[in-house]
Amino acid sequence: MTADALVDCEGTFATLRQAFPAIHSDVDWWIPVNCALLRSGDTSVLVDTGAGPKPRPFMPDGEARLLDELARRGVSPEDVDVVVHTHLHVDHVGWTGSFPNARYVVHEQDWAYFMSERSLADRPHLREKVLPLERVECVTAETEIAPRIHMQPAPGHTPGHVIVRAEGVAAIGDLVAHELQVADPSLFFVNDMDAGVAAATRRRVVAELAADGTRVIAGHFRGIGRFEPAGKGFRWAVE
Repeated sequence: MTADALVDCEGTFATLRQAFPAIHSDVDWWIPVNCALLRSGDTSVLVDTGAGPKPRPFMPDGEARLLDELARRGVSPEDVDVVVHTHLHVDHVGWTGSFPNARYVVHEQDWAYFMSERSLADRPHLREKVLPLERVECVTAETEIAPRIHMQPAPGHTPGHVIVRAEGVAAIGDLVAHELQVADPSLFFVNDMDAGVAAATRRRVVAELAADGTRVIAGHFRGIGRFEPAGKGFRWAVE
């Protein structure tokens, strides 16, 4: 089993105050937009597909480089067997449709919510990138999506947000958007669709991953790291 964090693009998204209203700081939030490549035997699983090529309003302005990052690791778009979407926000579906041999996996609740006519009317990126997909598998519970790789529900950020767990590693999407939420899982992120459920899920999953010593690839953290005990809570420790 191998795991790589792939940066599609990076740049400023908002100020900390705009993203986390309880944080009284107007410092710009510089974020990478990450994907994860998990390889088990001959199977290549890509978790999320980044922000994609421009134009991409409201996203970091850096050049999209997911396909280059895959190529550096000897993986072509045709080599990707499975694409898992932790959720269907714009910065997680940018290259969706670029992997002709892949089956796409998403939680049924996210699919139902984001593929509704009302949602599609407000989100042209979904109509362009996601709606045309032909090989979509919607799941509702923990599911083995490839040998030794499982998808687990982790709702709150979106109705059907999931994480992907393999041997000793987890790709967690936007379960935790900023390191501040590792120390304080109750910290509200403006893009969380259900703040209470998101906080409860963060609290539970961060503790589980810390107890296991699991390596973590997050949607907007630099590199790969772990959640480590710190005082009465946890902290992010990058490798």
